[in-house]
Amino acid sequence: MRSAKSWIAMIFVMASGVAPAMAADWGGVKDMGGGVPIPVPAPAPVPTYDADSDWYVGLALGGNLLTDATIKDSDPNMPVKDGSDIAMSPTFGLMFGRYITPSLRWEIAVDYTPNTNLIDGEMKYRTFGEPGTAIETQEYGVFRNETVKLSRTTALFNLLYDIPTGTRFTPYLGGGFGFSWRRLQRNYTETASCSDTFDFPGISCNNGGTPGPVSRSGSSSKNQINLAAAVQAGIATELTDSIIWDNGWQMLWESGGISIDGDSISGDNRFTFKDSVLQQFRSGLRIKFD
Repeated sequence: MRSAKSWIAMIFVMASGVAPAMAADWGGVKDMGGGVPIPVPAPAPVPTYDADSDWYVGLALGGNLLTDATIKDSDPNMPVKDGSDIAMSPTFGLMFGRYITPSLRWEIAVDYTPNTNLIDGEMKYRTFGEPGTAIETQEYGVFRNETVKLSRTTALFNLLYDIPTGTRFTPYLGGGFGFSWRRLQRNYTETASCSDTFDFPGISCNNGGTPGPVSRSGSSSKNQINLAAAVQAGIATELTDSIIWDNGWQMLWESGGISIDGDSISGDNRFTFKDSVLQQFRSGLRIKFD
């Protein structure tokens, strides 16, 4: 009996030493299915933009509704137009841009305006000989037909903000800067009726010894690039998920002036166009890449 008790005591001591070791090997009770696992929260989704759907291209048609500019010629008799006389002219535009955020986007916009008349008419004036000389009485009746036409290409980098409305109509505001490439084209024809046979500086009135009309004509052009800036506002209408109808207004400012010289029987003259601000309307379609 005493021997049995001794064996039981020995087994109990051995079991007491083995149990902790087994517990360490199995990781405790919770690893044996006794505990309830606690799920780890998934990270919040981070907004991303599909690289293929952020980009867009567009086409636009519009017009220069109003031009405010200083227009002058060194000959005060030249029938130049002022801002209120310049007729409305069309514009043709291309745009390419990308959304930075759902409301903020940048774009590059290129607009072209074809020839706009700044002088278009006939001028009549009289030129006399040099006072106190033998040709003091020499006189010319001069008729001059002239046109000066202006064309421009503007390229602007614009930053625009779309105002969320929760509807398919989205107003927007923006501004941009870039350059304006302007071109002046000048054409003229002049006819002078002579009253005597003396030579006048620059032309001859002889015509083979017989007084008569003297004519000259010519053309010239001038190209110039200046800085430009603009502000824009408009409203975009979502026609489909990828097609947007864009109607906008733009005020364009062009720095500097452009001048062109021209010959005249009365002497050289210079035409200048400067300090220009244009009010423009544009309507077109923007297509997003899907």
